[in-house]
Amino acid sequence: MITMSRVIFWSPLHGQGQTGNLHIISIIMSLLCRKKVLMMRTHFAMNNFEEPLTGRRPEEFFRDIGMDAAVMYSKMDCLTGGILESCCITFSGTNLLLLPGTEIMNYETYERDICSHLSRMIENAEKYVDVVMVDANCGDDEMSFRLMEEADVIIVNLTQKEYAIRRLFTGYGELLDKHKNIFYLFGNYDRNLGCNMVNFRRKYSRYVNSRNLGAIPYCSKIADAQNECRILDMLEKELAGRKETDEIRLKKIRGRVFMAEKIYYGETDYFINQACRTTVKIMEMMDTAGKTAKVGRSRT
Repeated sequence: MITMSRVIFWSPLHGQGQTGNLHIISIIMSLLCRKKVLMMRTHFAMNNFEEPLTGRRPEEFFRDIGMDAAVMYSKMDCLTGGILESCCITFSGTNLLLLPGTEIMNYETYERDICSHLSRMIENAEKYVDVVMVDANCGDDEMSFRLMEEADVIIVNLTQKEYAIRRLFTGYGELLDKHKNIFYLFGNYDRNLGCNMVNFRRKYSRYVNSRNLGAIPYCSKIADAQNECRILDMLEKELAGRKETDEIRLKKIRGRVFMAEKIYYGETDYFINQACRTTVKIMEMMDTAGKTAKVGRSRT
C-alpha cells in the first residue's frame, strides 16, 4: 500500500535556493529511495522550476499538459494515474513526474481558475504517487499558507544570511508556533560560516533540533549542472555508486551506504552525503507527522 505525503517548500524571502533544494531532494527520493515523486509549483511567474530538469523554458511546453490541464481533469473528476502522467514530463529510468506550471497570463484568472481548485487537484494526484513536492510562493501568500495546513511536512528554506533568518523568526513566529511539522533547510550551505547548523540550533533551540534541521551544501559541480540543465544526469551518476542491489532501507542509508563524515574526500562527496542525510530526515518526518496530518484531513 502506498503511503502518500505532501511536502511544501516555502521561504520567508525570495532567493533562498528553494527550487534547487526541491529538485535535489526529489531526485534523491526517486533514485535512491525508489519513491514516485510528483514535483509541481504554485509560482505564477519569475521561477526557474522546469528548465534545470528539462532544458526547456515553460513557454516551450505544449498547452495540453501541465498544471492547467491537471486542474481541469480534477474538476471533471477524471484525474486518473494515466491522465496525471500525461499532464507531466517524465524522465526515463526514474519515478519522477514534473508538472509544469500555469500558462495563464492573467493573475486574477490564475487565482480564480487554478488556485481555488489546487488543493483538490493535489488530493486527487496523491492517490497515484508516493510524494507530492510543492514549490510554493514565498513570503505572505494565502495559497502557500493554505497548502501548509494540509501538508505532512513544511520545509522552510533558508540561507546563512542573518537578515533572512531574523525575517523568519521575527515575522513568522506565529506560523512557526502553529505548525509542528516544520523542517528547517539551509541551501548552498557552507559549514565554515559562523551561522552554521550548530550555532543556528543553539540560538533557536525553541524551534530547531537535530531531527528537523538539514542542509544542502554548496557544490560547484552541482551549480554547473543546474546552469547546464543536466542536474538529473549529474545526480544519477553520483548516486549510482551508492545504490544497493536490494531495497534501500533508511537504516542502511544512515549507516554503511555513505562514507562517515570524518573521511570526506572532496566537495562533491560532502554534498552527496549531506543531501542524502537531509533527505532521510525529511522522510522520517513524513512517516511521523504525515500520519497525524492524514488523520486530521480525514476528519474534515
